Amino acid sequence: MDPLRKPFTLSATTDFLTALRQGLDRCHVREAGVLIGVSGGADSVALLRGLFELRTEFSLSLHVAHLNHKLRGAASDADAAWVQQLAMSLPLPVEIGVVTSDLTQERGGIEEAARDARHRFLNETSARLEFNTIALAHTADDQVETVLHHLFRGTGLSGLRGIPAERPLPDDIRLVRPMLSIRRELVEAYLRELGQDFRTDATNTDTSLTRNWLRHELLPQLRSHFGEKVDRSLSRLSEQAAEIETTLTTLAARLLEASLLDAQPRTVRLNTRPFANEPRHLVREAFVQLWQRQAWPRQAMGHAHWNRLADLTTALGTVSLPGEIEASHRTSGLLVIGQR
Repeated sequence: MDPLRKPFTLSATTDFLTALRQGLDRCHVREAGVLIGVSGGADSVALLRGLFELRTEFSLSLHVAHLNHKLRGAASDADAAWVQQLAMSLPLPVEIGVVTSDLTQERGGIEEAARDARHRFLNETSARLEFNTIALAHTADDQVETVLHHLFRGTGLSGLRGIPAERPLPDDIRLVRPMLSIRRELVEAYLRELGQDFRTDATNTDTSLTRNWLRHELLPQLRSHFGEKVDRSLSRLSEQAAEIETTLTTLAARLLEASLLDAQPRTVRLNTRPFANEPRHLVREAFVQLWQRQAWPRQAMGHAHWNRLADLTTALGTVSLPGEIEASHRTSGLLVIGQR
């Protein structure tokens, strides 16, 4: 069944579990300890119930995790208590974490701070339990919303690929999203068939937030005008961008290795000759990988900054960059980049 078409066949439960099986196989999740991130919303509750149903078939050891961000007062506490009760009723072990700092004071906004805190909590919990897999409940709808959000905000291939189905984390832990091909309407139909309730976050209906506006205002209008092909087209665009980016990443890594002369925590020396005659987009990607490798701040690095670096491989000069980083090409063939 096409996961992006309206779901209902004989049973939403059958459709959901079939799609979840396919997602687990795509992410190579078998014979594993899996930490399930559960907020209490429909998507994460469906993932929890689905994995619990398939735990024997896939030889999974399951543990539930919930982080109370303390952002919505009594409602946040109620969500945490509800998730704990649900896990215990199955029964499954559960870990409830609590954010002790004020996320509203963090740089980069509340959403980013909450996401970072959640990922730290999940990674630390998984490492302590010696589990090798963290499962999150992002759906096909989340993927479509993410691609549109990135597109309107301004993005490259990495943004168009949207949410990755899996990615490595520290301590040999993998983060997987086995529900990325499942539509939210199938999730809700599955929960209705189970008679399973879930928590609703009132902030998810606030259309002054861009993500909510995309979900509740723009996408319904696009679907009304273009039909369900909107979702299929954006999902296909995401898949194609991911395939192209994978190839680009491999080629850029080879280019970076060929040019790297010396790398210290604060300073890198590069031979510029391997960059000669290489496509501009490949040179930019090599610098992106260098920033990742050095753990230098990338958030403030825009398209123009990467282009200036690419230009500097073929011309003498000095460029000042965000994060107090300076790139200097003063001797032919030698590019020095360092943090001041």
